[in-house]
Amino acid sequence: MKASDNILIVRDMKSSLLVMKEASKWLEESGKNPNKWWQQKNLTPEFLLRFVKAEEFYVVMIHGVPAASAVLQITDSNQWEIIDGNKPAKALYIHWLCVSRQFAGTGLPARLIEHAEKLARMSDVSLIRVDTNADEPKLTNIYASHGFILVRVLDEGYRNTAYYQKTLTV
Repeated sequence: MKASDNILIVRDMKSSLLVMKEASKWLEESGKNPNKWWQQKNLTPEFLLRFVKAEEFYVVMIHGVPAASAVLQITDSNQWEIIDGNKPAKALYIHWLCVSRQFAGTGLPARLIEHAEKLARMSDVSLIRVDTNADEPKLTNIYASHGFILVRVLDEGYRNTAYYQKTLTV
């Protein structure tokens, strides 16, 4: 992609869900056995709004087309109890990061990670966290190449989950 491309990152739950559902379909069709968070039946406002707010859905728009999305959530709830124990850390959590197949390989996860870093700094949050499938090198390499440190790998029976975090200077 060129710098002249018309790329915007906006809050838009509806467009974000379109990208997420496409990613879910691709996961199913490619035999990746998506967990409950990525199943089509759960990628609905009714299900997701029990865990996140509508304004936490971000989408990368390229020439008006939804190209990538993520939920960027700042919280001090204990989403990482396995890491934090009874002392939750305030962090920006990246959830459901995905890219539309037609834009795969164009570096859009980096755009969302950079946006997450800006949001965290604007909110005086110095920690960004993400968990992902530890057995998918393309996913783990995205985070490692953007300065995230592997904190732990947890065997959850159906998959190994990698917990990554990045500390920012705010």
